[in-house]
Amino acid sequence: MKRIYFICFFSLIIGSSFAQKLPDIQSASMIAPTGIRIDGKSTEWNDVFAAENRRTEVFYTLANDDKNLYLILKSANSNNTNKIMLGGVTFTINAEGKKREKEGVSITYPLINRANRNQGGRTGQGQNRQGGQGGFQNRNQQNPQQRDSIALVARKAQLAGVKEIRVTGFKSITDSLISIYNEYGIKAVANFNQKGEYVYELAIPLSLIDLKDKKEFVYQLKLSGLSNMSFGGFGGGGNFGGGRLGAGGGNNSQDLMSPTDFWGKYILIKQ
Repeated sequence: MKRIYFICFFSLIIGSSFAQKLPDIQSASMIAPTGIRIDGKSTEWNDVFAAENRRTEVFYTLANDDKNLYLILKSANSNNTNKIMLGGVTFTINAEGKKREKEGVSITYPLINRANRNQGGRTGQGQNRQGGQGGFQNRNQQNPQQRDSIALVARKAQLAGVKEIRVTGFKSITDSLISIYNEYGIKAVANFNQKGEYVYELAIPLSLIDLKDKKEFVYQLKLSGLSNMSFGGFGGGGNFGGGRLGAGGGNNSQDLMSPTDFWGKYILIKQ
């Protein structure tokens, strides 16, 4: 029955998403799709999301099964994606139901350090070479599609260089940085879809959250932007694959520097 509920719920969203806007904050608990793979793709989710948060400008869904809590997030706005690439997305869970970051557990991803950010810039610049005379094409001479393609190549190169996840508050994890191939069962992967949209998937074992038999908790999603760039060599200017890619164009420095976040509530659902 639970699996049927999940299918019916998604069918309802698919059928009505074109007729009405998604809620700002997810309101319903959901069973995760069967055979889910954390690969930065929304295939198992049918590219359907439970909410579209206006403050952080992301689509997202929280779901769970008996072992893990899952988050899938999509940014379809280029400027917003630049902000994510600069400071990552921080997902915080407070099992006590309090809207306080310091008393919860949190995961930040991606962490793009200075070297990888500059590498992404070089990758993008390398795409500027023209054929024939072998000169460099002026950016002003590039059409929007060319700029989008260059930015996408740079961003993918930067994500490929991400090897760590930042964690805080977990009792069983003593390090603040863990490998993306960690022994704790935390999985975080981001990718870009065919439209150039940023897609991020996260899985957290429920055993790490320490809910103490509680089924309800509050959570925070935060985009730190430039304010998160001072962490342990992560940041320091450089390139981050900016450009027109996606909606909008150019970057408002104030938006990139100002953190945006929101809090929500989730209740675990049994299969």
